[in-house]
Amino acid sequence: MLALLVIVLRWTYSGGGRPAPPDPVAPDDFGLLTPLAVVETAEEAQRLRALLADAGIRATRTVGSDGRHRVLVFSVEIDRARKVGGWSA
Repeated sequence: MLALLVIVLRWTYSGGGRPAPPDPVAPDDFGLLTPLAVVETAEEAQRLRALLADAGIRATRTVGSDGRHRVLVFSVEIDRARKVGGWSA
């Protein structure tokens, strides 16, 4: 009986090896954030981000898979951010 219990517990807690690696995420998938602008330099992206911050719009910047800089805002603020940045909504 004890041997059977040891076998069952060993089988239950062995885990079957390592867990599977997470699924790769698309390199330009930004989750809840939406790209507002794509610019060539980090300075341009920072300037636009600062302009949006002055208007009370939360923004961040990142580098995409193509090496260009993206300014990202939350989807609910995209129309307001476009107006601040000078783009039509």
